[in-house]
Amino acid sequence: MALIDSRAVAVTAHLFTSYRRTWLDSVFNSFLLPLCLLTGIGWSVGRYVGDEPQPGVSYFAFVGAGLLATSVVQIGAAESAWAVFGGFEWSRIYHAMRLTPARPADIMTGHLAAVVGRATLGGLSFLIVIELFGVGHRWTALAVVPLLPLFAVSIAAPVMAFSATVRSAGMFDVLFRIGIVPMAMFSGIYFPLDVLPALPHAVVLVLPLAHAADLSRMLLLGSGSAQDAVVDLLCLTAWAVAGLALARRAFSRRLSD
Repeated sequence: MALIDSRAVAVTAHLFTSYRRTWLDSVFNSFLLPLCLLTGIGWSVGRYVGDEPQPGVSYFAFVGAGLLATSVVQIGAAESAWAVFGGFEWSRIYHAMRLTPARPADIMTGHLAAVVGRATLGGLSFLIVIELFGVGHRWTALAVVPLLPLFAVSIAAPVMAFSATVRSAGMFDVLFRIGIVPMAMFSGIYFPLDVLPALPHAVVLVLPLAHAADLSRMLLLGSGSAQDAVVDLLCLTAWAVAGLALARRAFSRRLSD
């Protein structure tokens, strides 16, 4: 077990070493874009929103807490797409790693850990910013920090499984246009889910982002109940466990070619 862990850690260390040279390229998507959405929608549009989306919660705070979950999920999805595909098709770095004692499961685990680390750091940075804006003046806001990795894994693991399966980078246009982007738009980040019709509401409740946003608001703003939190955690865990199983299988098959 220690040997397997060391192999995965070596993969993670390699990816973070590479990230030190390219981190500026991801600053916009991982930090500046959510900040622009917070000010452009949460503040600008929020001035014209008459009713509070939740009792005692301003529209700015409502959007800010939701964007915290969105930033983590979107980083996790983006970092699990082209980089993973490139490891198989472009740089073929995964095949080079297979010449070492690292197994496919170690490569998958190591890369996933790097993705989760980057998404968590991005979420933590955004959390600090929205706290400075006055969103989430609650001690329970600190409890959202250990949940950020779960937010990331719930989307990163399934996307990694998808990335290890496809043979064309064009498939990511399909994934993001009909999957990731609509999920970010309709998961209750900018409006309460109750305003959706019954069928879209039911579909959104299956997706991980709606539950991540619900947990984020619960801890930052004090909304929701313990029962809601249990449902949210179970849904996110189900996505994470299923994604890990699929990703491990996909990596093993692809690296056995």
